[in-house]
Amino acid sequence: MGTTIEMFVIAARDGNLAKHFYESLFKWKITDVGPLLKISGAGLSGHILKWPHKDHPTHTSMYINVENIQECLAKVEEMGGTVILPEMAVPTGGSIAQFVDPDGIIIGSYHGNLHIESRSKAEIDVNPIGFFEIAAREGDHSKRFYEAVFNWRITDDGPVMSISEEDAGLDGHLFNWTFEQPPYLTLYIRVEDITACLEKVTQLGGKVIIPETEIPSGGTFAQFLDLDGNPIGIYSGR
Repeated sequence: MGTTIEMFVIAARDGNLAKHFYESLFKWKITDVGPLLKISGAGLSGHILKWPHKDHPTHTSMYINVENIQECLAKVEEMGGTVILPEMAVPTGGSIAQFVDPDGIIIGSYHGNLHIESRSKAEIDVNPIGFFEIAAREGDHSKRFYEAVFNWRITDDGPVMSISEEDAGLDGHLFNWTFEQPPYLTLYIRVEDITACLEKVTQLGGKVIIPETEIPSGGTFAQFLDLDGNPIGIYSGR
């Protein structure tokens, strides 16, 4: 059993613009709680972070719940990653840290217990996050990194390497990224109508980078850039 994903964060230069974009696109409920905007209805605890750091790009990140953050960060550095935010306490309880993996992808580690609000089913999973994807320059290298840091079992299924929900708490894929654009981490949100969603993306100022494409195992997917250039995936049919 690996360490599981506890929450996700979307870093944005302008939190209010990002709030309007994601509320309009996915009908998520987003509330301002200070430096963070809290996302409800995504099927996974999430936040929009008002990102002030000019030396690191905006990004989509996941926070993985670990038993000991210091031990996790030591393993990160041993495996070739770089710590960019040492362990710090968070006002809601527990502590967090951030690091970049060997491809420069920003990942968070978390220790503690998030407070989960009591919500009706109607307020949960409006457009839920279904899985995550890591695009890496060297898939085998990243496979060893994430297996060592988070104890995930990653299996090679051909064009992608699979990370099981049992280990990570959410299904995931890792694959070799051969394009000029930088490696990335993205989340895939399930939607009812991909065409309508992509039209809304364009209307709101985002950019479609992968049009609706068939998935061999069934269904379709697409990818877009939000207002900060963060890649986000959507899928339908499975």
